Amino acid sequence: MIRTLKSLGKIILWAFVVWVAGLILFYAQIFLQKPQKTSVTSDAIVVLTGGKNRIEEGLSLFAQGKATHLFISGVHPDAAMRDITAKWSGETALPPCCITLGYEATTTHQNAQETKHWLEEKGYSSIRLVTSDFHMNRSLIEFREAMPDLKIIPHPVRQSDARPSDLWFWIVSFKEYNKTLVRWAMIALIPQKNDTTHEGH
Repeated sequence: MIRTLKSLGKIILWAFVVWVAGLILFYAQIFLQKPQKTSVTSDAIVVLTGGKNRIEEGLSLFAQGKATHLFISGVHPDAAMRDITAKWSGETALPPCCITLGYEATTTHQNAQETKHWLEEKGYSSIRLVTSDFHMNRSLIEFREAMPDLKIIPHPVRQSDARPSDLWFWIVSFKEYNKTLVRWAMIALIPQKNDTTHEGH
């Protein structure tokens, strides 16, 4: 019995060590993340709502011609197109077409499913994915699980209210790390269905 408890204790200790090491790597990756292939265009820019600066960055990329279509997933039901375009204050005018707002998603999993259905309708095969730096890892897990053949260019954004000098950054990143672990484990261990009901932001 004592030997069993000691073995269990070692397993728990090693699991904790691995968890802490993963957390450190997760934070390091957030600090080192940068927008990828900034000179490359894609079929569409996809913005996941839920944090400051995400929509503004998506509009900026769209104005720069980084894609011919901008899709914003998880838009609040009360938000209209004029509310979205009003966030743009750059010198370059937004293209007259085409911005699409997705109102169905309320979770990261649903963002991936909503985007998948939209991309299938459009026949697009590549996107530039815009979301917060601490949210990018889990977003990529969801999008790659939903669309394995999709070409994704990660475009992480540093939120103005989530900088390393802000306590909230450490709290939200800590939560995001654990959500990412749980989602990764679910995908790895449990057969997945492409529905719209799963873990949230």
